[in-house]
Amino acid sequence: MEASDPATSSSEDVRARWSAGLRDAAARAYASGHGADPPAPQPTRWRLDARSAATAAAVLAVLAAVAWWGLRAEPATPLAVVASASPSALASAPATGGVAAALIVHVSGAVRSPGLVELRVGARIADAIELAGGLGRRADESSVNLARPVADGEHIVVGRLDAAGAPVGSAATPARVDLNTADEAALETLPGVGEVLAARIVADREANGPFAVVEDLERVSGVGPSIVEAIADLATT
Repeated sequence: MEASDPATSSSEDVRARWSAGLRDAAARAYASGHGADPPAPQPTRWRLDARSAATAAAVLAVLAAVAWWGLRAEPATPLAVVASASPSALASAPATGGVAAALIVHVSGAVRSPGLVELRVGARIADAIELAGGLGRRADESSVNLARPVADGEHIVVGRLDAAGAPVGSAATPARVDLNTADEAALETLPGVGEVLAARIVADREANGPFAVVEDLERVSGVGPSIVEAIADLATT
């Protein structure tokens, strides 16, 4: 067991005596002023009555709510950017909510892909023919006005020219085309018969023999009742 340091013990004794002297002096001063000894020291305790406790709790709740509301991140509201349209753009915009109405027309005759085509309002005959594949061979451009605006639901028929350059159906040439003897160019003068169908008709009659009636054309791939009906008065066998 280690021996205590004499210097340390002496210092602690001095502090203890000094503290005791202070307490005695304070007690004598209290006694002389109050005529009695000072009361014994009591441990300090914090006590709150019910009303004080409720008030303190309410204040803390309000402070917490204010702090939460101030620190809460508000979602950013995107700004809608609206581009101003020029007067010319507004004037050219269609009156149907910005969506142009469509026109449906039927194109037949001397065109490469006869059938229904869809056009924008204001389109012309030339636009309809272009969507139908363009003019076919021996097409008679004079039979239609390419610059005329189209109307919804109309039927555009492009005339044909025969081998001599005369319009088919005119007084200078017979109106009917013989399906068993006509070449591909003559067959293309029939409504709904383009280059592809004309070649198929020639190949079919060479492979399977002549057509007995116009309705026999339906045996050719791509020829349906609508085409047969369209050429019934223009073809013969």
